[in-house]
Amino acid sequence: MMSFFHLLDKDGQPCEVAMEDIIAIKPTSRGPEFHTSNEVYYYPSTMEEFQILLSGQGFERLDRVNLVNMSRIKGFDPKARKVYFEYPWTAETPFATVSEANVHKVIGLVKEQEDKSYGTNSKPAFWKRKLSET
Repeated sequence: MMSFFHLLDKDGQPCEVAMEDIIAIKPTSRGPEFHTSNEVYYYPSTMEEFQILLSGQGFERLDRVNLVNMSRIKGFDPKARKVYFEYPWTAETPFATVSEANVHKVIGLVKEQEDKSYGTNSKPAFWKRKLSET
């Protein structure tokens, strides 16, 4: 089975580079450079670069301090503007904050979850109960 690095090319575009094509990894002040016989690739070192690399994998920037795997969200607290990755959650449950400008991304996800569970006997998600109570 072939393994790949998910890196950025010289133009900052995401790409996959086969591990067997890497001839050297060299440290720099901006992070490691991955050298092949004819190209140099870069590991993302800023949130913006990670966003470019991961946006096609379902990650969204919900606040300036995080990128969130949207498929892993299990609940949303609209008052605290936090998404949770476990349901039910406790004080120790991992969460990510949501900026006011990005709440629409989570509300859209809530709508998708409601559409998927429509007509099923599944327990309603926290946000469904919470939003209907307000």
